[in-house]
Amino acid sequence: MSEAVLTEEITTNLLNDFDWSSYSNDCPSSIRKPNPHIKAPEGVKVFSREPYAQELLNLMESHWCENNIIKLISVVNAGETYTGKVYGIDDEWATIDIGYREMVYVQLSKESEISRTKLMPGTEISVEIVKDRALNSRGFLLGSVEAGIKAALFREILDAIETGNTAYIGTVTGMIPNGGYFVNIQGVDCFMPGSLAGINKLVDFDVLINTQLYVVPMSYSPEKGTVIVSHRKYLQALIPGAVENLINNYGEMKEGVVTGSTKYGVFVGFDNCLTGMIYTNDLNPEMAKKQQNREINPGDIIEFRVKEVISDTKIMLTQLEHVEIIDPWADVITRYTAFPVEVRGTIKSIKEYGVFVDIGAGIIGLLHVSELPDEIKIDSLVNGDNITVQITRIDVSTRKVFLKL
Repeated sequence: MSEAVLTEEITTNLLNDFDWSSYSNDCPSSIRKPNPHIKAPEGVKVFSREPYAQELLNLMESHWCENNIIKLISVVNAGETYTGKVYGIDDEWATIDIGYREMVYVQLSKESEISRTKLMPGTEISVEIVKDRALNSRGFLLGSVEAGIKAALFREILDAIETGNTAYIGTVTGMIPNGGYFVNIQGVDCFMPGSLAGINKLVDFDVLINTQLYVVPMSYSPEKGTVIVSHRKYLQALIPGAVENLINNYGEMKEGVVTGSTKYGVFVGFDNCLTGMIYTNDLNPEMAKKQQNREINPGDIIEFRVKEVISDTKIMLTQLEHVEIIDPWADVITRYTAFPVEVRGTIKSIKEYGVFVDIGAGIIGLLHVSELPDEIKIDSLVNGDNITVQITRIDVSTRKVFLKL
């Protein structure tokens, strides 16, 4: 055996047999005081008195900033989540630099396929400390990217509650009969009350199980640790666009689902977020007979055409074959170009705050009580009476007409 090999073997044995614990306890740095002249980040102590100590620390800090590490972490606790960068990866482990004196090790076999795809060198990622070095036999920090991503998403969801305008795709995983649904958003379990599952009351509550739908975080209960989400809120945001599309496509044959019925007509849900009504006299003969015999039930499929869009929440439907589609608001600007303009109308409804007047062509205006002369009391007016009023303003966007006497 050569002298060089023998020397290397002796050196290796000496290092293996060296009492590192005793050395650490007796090391002068354990009793030395930090250099008070060094400007160091919070939690960082520099013991060196060398003239280049500050310069070296500054170089290290610039390295941390270049890698988006704001400052060194002095203490790492199990169960907490940290943001770092993937430093390296092999067949079994990924190492993540979170700005601590040690790397965090992530065992790939315990991560989901989705989490593993996010583990690429240089990628910034959230990781939760599963066990610190004192709590595991391997003697180093163990982390979970799966848990870290979930914790980061949970914080994002809580922030979204404040704005109320962020939707997430969730999977309905279960149901409480007559109570609500369990919805999983990328690993975060939430709860959706049955009343928030749609615009109208669901006919078949089981139909949502194992489906994906958009939900909006609404509130959080710290006592129960539960996030409340709403599919209804998401659908309500779609209504203006759906109504606009409806107006541009009058007369098309459509299909919907009966959500309820009364002696006056049938309520129909359609286009995911809209609800309309078919009055009894707009039902075809077959459906009119079923309506009379109370044979129309929620959940029934029904065909119809859009007859009139009065507002986002008031849409009139019909089953009659020949429907003259007339939008009274289509040429309202050309008919009334200067204000005030005097018109003759008919009183349609009287409320304590004013009188609704039909001024013709299907347009209803409001004569507010404040616009009545002192000598005319609102209780002296009668439904059906003809009345002369002046149009003072027309708001086409909201389809409102303002009147005065």
